[in-house]
Amino acid sequence: MPTTIEPEKILKDLRNLWSDLGRDAEVSGGVLRACGMTLVVAAASEGDSEELRHTLGVLMHNHPARAIVLHLNEKPGLDANVFSQCWMPFGKHQQICAEGIEITAGVTELTHVAQLLLPLLVSDLPAVLWCLCPRVFSGDAFAPLLPLVQKIIVDSATAADPQAAIAAIRELRQQGRLVADLAWTKLTGLRELMASLFDEGAASGVTSVEVFYGGDVPSPSSIYFARWLECVLPDARVSLKRGEGARGLRSIVLAGDTEVNITRPDTTTLEVRVGGRVRKSTMLLLSEEILMSEELSILGPDPVFDKVLQ
Repeated sequence: MPTTIEPEKILKDLRNLWSDLGRDAEVSGGVLRACGMTLVVAAASEGDSEELRHTLGVLMHNHPARAIVLHLNEKPGLDANVFSQCWMPFGKHQQICAEGIEITAGVTELTHVAQLLLPLLVSDLPAVLWCLCPRVFSGDAFAPLLPLVQKIIVDSATAADPQAAIAAIRELRQQGRLVADLAWTKLTGLRELMASLFDEGAASGVTSVEVFYGGDVPSPSSIYFARWLECVLPDARVSLKRGEGARGLRSIVLAGDTEVNITRPDTTTLEVRVGGRVRKSTMLLLSEEILMSEELSILGPDPVFDKVLQ
């Protein structure tokens, strides 16, 4: 494995890749090159490369990008290769293709990797760093990569210590970094449900809220949701309590003019009890692709998340 990689060689390989795609295209419409950003993905080397490529392929449909996948391991050494993700929109006769670069590197070599990445970022387009490696929440290993991108996306649900992970995200935000957490993104549907209850007046006069979580420690989503309720209900007492069931946010009880009880009897259902009335809502299991697509659609700041992190 070579100890150095020249970015010029990688860019040449990309040009050759596109030449081959154009020459090998068997459809009359040929190949359309699509790119709206650079998406840098930092993943552990032992992860499932095929699954990650599938995820990237799905994302590329709505967010075509130059994907740069960093496979990080404990051993030093650098290697790189290029790949493409192609699809044909329904009813069309032209393939759309996005390009990718895979780089294998040791975690201790990220300073060198950052120097390598700089000329590989697509100029005049946003760059996003998606951290699949929980190591991002501890230490300064990823610090060399952060100045290269406009947005950082993490998932604190993968961290061993949720509180420490959230503290690390808060510190990055305080440094001026734009950071998104998929554990927060997962709450969009539930927050919309709560907002509808407030609009309907079903949750009026709330004086206290109990947020119950399953597992030994509160999940990041449970922590975020309790903090969000503190922000939207400043006069109510909000408490986070251990409940029954699998790890994660299990139920919410609001005490006020009318008691409101929201529970998750299973992974896809929310049961809402308002006084004597009961209704059920379907909550889709949001895949990683859906969550990432939502975050890639909004490359600017999220003032609500900022307030929750304060």
